[in-house]
Amino acid sequence: MRVLILADAFFASREQALLTRLRVGLADEGVHVVKAIPEGVGPQGEAFARCVTYSPRTVGLTRAWAARRLAARIDDWGEEGEIDVVHVFGGSVWSFGMDLAEELEASIALEVWRAGLVDRARELRGFERVPTMLLAPDPAIERALATGGASPGPRLAPWGVYTRNEPRKVLQPGRTSGIMLVGSGHDAAAFDAVLRGLGEVDRAGAQLLVFCDAVAARRAGAWAMARRYGLMDCLSLIDELEARRELLLQGDLLLLPEARGEQRTIVLEAFAAGVPVVAARDPMVSLLADGSICRIVAQPDAPAWTAAVGDLIDNPTKAMEQAARAHEFVRTRRRASDHVAGVLAAYQWMTSADAIPFAAPGKSVR
Repeated sequence: MRVLILADAFFASREQALLTRLRVGLADEGVHVVKAIPEGVGPQGEAFARCVTYSPRTVGLTRAWAARRLAARIDDWGEEGEIDVVHVFGGSVWSFGMDLAEELEASIALEVWRAGLVDRARELRGFERVPTMLLAPDPAIERALATGGASPGPRLAPWGVYTRNEPRKVLQPGRTSGIMLVGSGHDAAAFDAVLRGLGEVDRAGAQLLVFCDAVAARRAGAWAMARRYGLMDCLSLIDELEARRELLLQGDLLLLPEARGEQRTIVLEAFAAGVPVVAARDPMVSLLADGSICRIVAQPDAPAWTAAVGDLIDNPTKAMEQAARAHEFVRTRRRASDHVAGVLAAYQWMTSADAIPFAAPGKSVR
């Protein structure tokens, strides 16, 4: 089997680790993998996969021509066989992926990684030019997709990570507490609430060092919020923070103030490393809907953030007990190998004679 993994800029940069784990796992199962990523984003070459790049600007202006051009380049590597499945990560390249799959005469798998793509995915059913499969990385998204009643239903393939043997120790006495703030910045009110809450924790005597993604901070207006809540001396803005996993996982707490139904492997990696997670309740992200493995802020206003973060800083044993439960959860239920197995099973089903692809009414499918 030969698979093309097509990623947009977000996935090629911030979810590099997810894509690498998938490519390595598929290669270990004998699948030939080609990756297609935007020019200048992420690593351009690595073991286990051939790499081809595309220009997002060209795709935006002349999508069909860009698909033909990219397909021709991939066909030049025909000694490895034809592409069977195009697996698309990132809603911004779904249409490009459709054009590319049609040019390659391949099936397509669309990763529905956030709640905002569910309605769009439902609309795609029955109206596409190529055999199409929807992959859901979370049971909540799978249920939302299945609500439309179309057949066949979506395939569930939860993302997974590697787990270190022992969770690391956090919130050590006498040390400044490193707070990692993750989000898109689209929900400015959520950022305002968490930063105001952290300001209260800081004024109560905790020593904080807060890291936030620079783009998200600018989008949310976080710098003005930090000035307003007395956090200027302890807030650092980092470019592509979410892609810098080694830095993120050195923090003492990972905070997710937004509830936008977005899947993020940094949450799984924090669990695997033993970093406690504090998050706004998000019913579309199963990991952030249950308080057994992370601290849920059900009413995400400033006082609630102050209480949640302050409690864990004041009670590091409680924080590490929470982290230990999360560590065990990913070790047994969110393994990288299980994700690879789920995706491979979906590919095999998709390319088998038993598959019933979505197709445009009145049109045959290859």
